[in-house]
Amino acid sequence: MLNEDDFQRLGRLLNHLFLCTGVKFSLMDEQGRELYTSSFQAPFCRLIMQEQAGLERCLRCDRRAAEVVRKSRASMEYVCHAGLYEVALPVVERGETVATILFGQMIDEAPREEQWKRVSRCCSWYPDMEALHQAFLSLRRISSQQMTACREVALACVSEARLQGLQATNRRNDALVLQNYVDTHYMQPMDSDRLSRVLNVGKTKLYALCREHFQLTPMQMVARRRIAAAKELLLSTSESIRAIAGMVGIPDENYFTKVFKVHTGVTPRDFRKGSAPGQPPAEMGENPVNPSFDKEPKI
Repeated sequence: MLNEDDFQRLGRLLNHLFLCTGVKFSLMDEQGRELYTSSFQAPFCRLIMQEQAGLERCLRCDRRAAEVVRKSRASMEYVCHAGLYEVALPVVERGETVATILFGQMIDEAPREEQWKRVSRCCSWYPDMEALHQAFLSLRRISSQQMTACREVALACVSEARLQGLQATNRRNDALVLQNYVDTHYMQPMDSDRLSRVLNVGKTKLYALCREHFQLTPMQMVARRRIAAAKELLLSTSESIRAIAGMVGIPDENYFTKVFKVHTGVTPRDFRKGSAPGQPPAEMGENPVNPSFDKEPKI
């Protein structure tokens, strides 16, 4: 399902499409509210919308087109209230229209003066027809093939935004799986190869996932979890440092002490002593993980 981030991506893609084609695109939600519109306005439409009556007509026309498309779930080409050509496209999710893409402010390849007759009838209420006619002459002309191409590329933008959203969701799900795995298996031998197999991804994706969601490398994540567990054991049990090292997955006591000090600023022994009743904590807080401990051996 498209979410807010997906609609923002879609808006950016439609803006890129406008920059490539010069055709104005808008995105409206299912209630007819504007989610995105390219800042460009054809001089003709700018004149129309400067008049309150024209602005109200434009808004009603857009909402009416969005309503028709929402119900039909099919694209529609139509002539707007001012006599210009417009296209409305539904964005459909699970059989329901969740948004509408509008593009237009254009005329077709028929002779301009023939089209001006249609436009002038539609805009007979406008107070300055000469100014409107001059603006009309600058309107973008688009062929039926170009109109079809714009429709197809706009729909491709929807697919791209949906795909990017799905990939982002998958990355979030992968991050949750990774976090849960580390939380429950930190006491076991672990390296980046094992984590890659758990997620069924390559190492490049694994490292990118960790950077995106945790700002750590995979083994920095493991080390952080092991040190957190070691702190709890140091404070809640009388087990030896050697035993605790083995319990959190680092059976080498010297290496464990080295890693612990990098993370906390003190040795495990000093951490335990400093946290005894009546004494100030010896812990100096979480320090940035030293990159030299990223390549933790599989032990």
